[in-house]
Amino acid sequence: MRGKVVSYISTKKYGFISGEDGESYFLHFSSLLDKANEKKLLKDVVVEFDPTPTPKGMSAKKVHVPNVYFKKNPIDFFMTKNSQPKYGVVEKYHSIETQFFKDPKEGREHIKKLAIESGCNAILNLNFEKNTFSSGNYRYTVHAFKGDLALVTESTPCDNERVSMDSNDELQLLISNFDHKFKRVQEMESEARRKQLESNYTALFVILGIIFFVLVIAQAN
Repeated sequence: MRGKVVSYISTKKYGFISGEDGESYFLHFSSLLDKANEKKLLKDVVVEFDPTPTPKGMSAKKVHVPNVYFKKNPIDFFMTKNSQPKYGVVEKYHSIETQFFKDPKEGREHIKKLAIESGCNAILNLNFEKNTFSSGNYRYTVHAFKGDLALVTESTPCDNERVSMDSNDELQLLISNFDHKFKRVQEMESEARRKQLESNYTALFVILGIIFFVLVIAQAN
């Protein structure tokens, strides 16, 4: 019988197949005729198998995975604190630190904007740092975000090798554009961050200088 893979969890070694008869079949790694085909068990991949009744329901035995081609598609944009996505493969990433913002929500939206401008579709390892800036006698907390801007894809089955090769070419173009755009984005962001830090340190040194001067005058009197 033929059927399509509905799901397969590689870490647990099992999944399910939707048979051409409309039935759902349990799929286990041990039932693969060629264990090297495990990496091909993606959603919608067509497989051949022997439908076998078991005490727990119908299972797929002697599972054969015919020659199948895949194309890589960028997934929808997302942000996560994790270093790896739940789904998909990280094709390329670049780390970045943003300038500082009083409102953390504004900083979060800013790093998202930088990611989109860079031509990527994910932010991994998203985190933030706190700092204290000074303005005269006023001290306030600011936030800067950091993370890995990434290009993440998922593989889906396609009809022929030509489509698969074309998708790889398109991916390489996306990666090249990502590298080029990120370089410009990083340079501008690093410069903005540097100016903020320099301005804050200058203000801090002025305040310390005034305090030192006042102490010297007080001791002299």
